Amino acid sequence: MEFSFTGNARLMGRFDLTDPKKPVCAWVNSAVFVAFRGTGISMTAEDSGGQDYVEIVLDGVARNWINLKEGVHEYVIEQGLPDGEHTLEIHKRTGILTGSIVFHHFALLDGGSFMAPPAAKSVRLEYFGDSITDGAGIGHPHVLAEATHLDDGYMSYAGISARMLNADYHTMAICGIGVWQDAIGNKQGLPEHFYGTLGKGTEPWEFSRYIPEGVIINLGQNDYSTPIDDGEYIAAYITFIQSILEQYTDPYIFCCVGTMNNNYLASVAKVVSYFNQTGNGKVYAVDLGLIHPEVEGWGGRYHPGYQTHYRMGSELASFISSKTGWELLKRPSVATECVF
Repeated sequence: MEFSFTGNARLMGRFDLTDPKKPVCAWVNSAVFVAFRGTGISMTAEDSGGQDYVEIVLDGVARNWINLKEGVHEYVIEQGLPDGEHTLEIHKRTGILTGSIVFHHFALLDGGSFMAPPAAKSVRLEYFGDSITDGAGIGHPHVLAEATHLDDGYMSYAGISARMLNADYHTMAICGIGVWQDAIGNKQGLPEHFYGTLGKGTEPWEFSRYIPEGVIINLGQNDYSTPIDDGEYIAAYITFIQSILEQYTDPYIFCCVGTMNNNYLASVAKVVSYFNQTGNGKVYAVDLGLIHPEVEGWGGRYHPGYQTHYRMGSELASFISSKTGWELLKRPSVATECVF
């Protein structure tokens, strides 16, 4: 059966659809969802630099991850499965600075058929952040500063909190970025990337394609890692939220602080207070605390590791649920059967 992205796939994240037969993504946690009947499936994809990793999720279980080679290659994703209905998710684990992926094709092994893709979730979220939101350093030994194969946006607090809320999620995150300035003091921030599909200077994003009901911002670690004027940071943050409110319909906005430092908590509180005092009670501050190294350990170069991300994701999801009424996903009562 011939595969079609428009008929057989659901895309999550900002994809450039200039050529709808070859969708392009670059942001972490961008994903492709397909459903099929059969015993195996392959994917043909093109990576810009051979540094990207993707998470393979089959039938709801994260089973493996693979390093994409530079250029166009075919990858056998799964084979020898029980002949029946299956769902496949391909999630970009690595960030936008690592590279971009062009998805070319999916094919079934030994016959079978593609089905309508899995339905979208009932809640839509969007995350804005830096290396923490990117999942950078999450699986590294502390002394290992750069290890792309151990970065993991899928298991970052963004992915965890979104899945705990049974939500679709877009993630815009850049290592070293802030709201007003980056980690070395250059006056550039994530807001300038807001309007581009794949960041500043790229194809304009069509906001009507995805309207989130909840927006999570975790920016300030890098702004406050170098000297900064609090007023400039606060003004830039307020302007960014105003830009978000212009594009989306009355979303909840959660302004997070933590976990590598929290020396900007007071400034974020002023941002939240500005909106609350002007009549918007759907803007909240969320203090995610600091890393507890004796309990949670470190990730690479002082970044949060898996345990900290799980704690962050759990706390954030619970906070969001308490303010919105969105239900948290319950633990399964029966063990998942996994076929290997």
